[in-house]
Amino acid sequence: MKIAISSWSLRSHVNKDFLLPELPRIVKQKYGISAVELCQMHFLRQDSSYLDEICRSLEETNSVVVNMPVDTGNISQPDSTKRNHDIEIIKGWMRVAKYIGCLAVRVNTGGRPAENTDFSITINSYRTLVEFGRTLGIKVLLENHGGISANPENILRIYSGVNDDYFAFCPDFGNFTPELRYQGLEKMVPHAFIVHAKTYDFDERGEHPAFDFGRCLKIIRQAGFDGYLSVEFEGEGDQYQGVQKTIDLIKRYW
Repeated sequence: MKIAISSWSLRSHVNKDFLLPELPRIVKQKYGISAVELCQMHFLRQDSSYLDEICRSLEETNSVVVNMPVDTGNISQPDSTKRNHDIEIIKGWMRVAKYIGCLAVRVNTGGRPAENTDFSITINSYRTLVEFGRTLGIKVLLENHGGISANPENILRIYSGVNDDYFAFCPDFGNFTPELRYQGLEKMVPHAFIVHAKTYDFDERGEHPAFDFGRCLKIIRQAGFDGYLSVEFEGEGDQYQGVQKTIDLIKRYW
């Protein structure tokens, strides 16, 4: 079992109580974990001096960035000018990921008119990004993250259409609707590079009432997943404690 901590888990503290380059140190000191997920939204700049601060922090703590979730652009919009503009911006973030030694980037499917059942635009956009990722040595990941990706069947159609070793999944425990959660995870995990071990608030026993976290872990464990479980605490409670409780829950049920 390999655990990483997402900067999203400490979103109320990043760039407020400490700057993003300090996250690897915070994670190592508080949790003894040397793998992080750095969200694109938390980067204050893209210049080399800022990125060098992150690289130094990673080196000093002997840490690795396992993924960068990118939350900008819409690669599925019909307007080709707007879509290609957004793709180029995402490529810029992929260059940032390469600079800091990140292993993968998560790119959202985005949205499109509800009546449109043609996935070719989305597939071709991912192909463009995957081809670019190959030149950088970085995988492109699709997460169940709303829009087109809210439906696991859509996700599998896109995966088959892209059909590339540099394209993989980032299944998230919390993002499917309750009726799709477990079957959706079962369909995604065979092609997963990283998993978002998302949690919300905990009860007084340290359990997770929002959904069956143990069942989610069992699904990925039985599928033979051996990548990183990235902690994404999204509750209303104390975020430092939420991360620790999520780590404890993973160790309890793995």
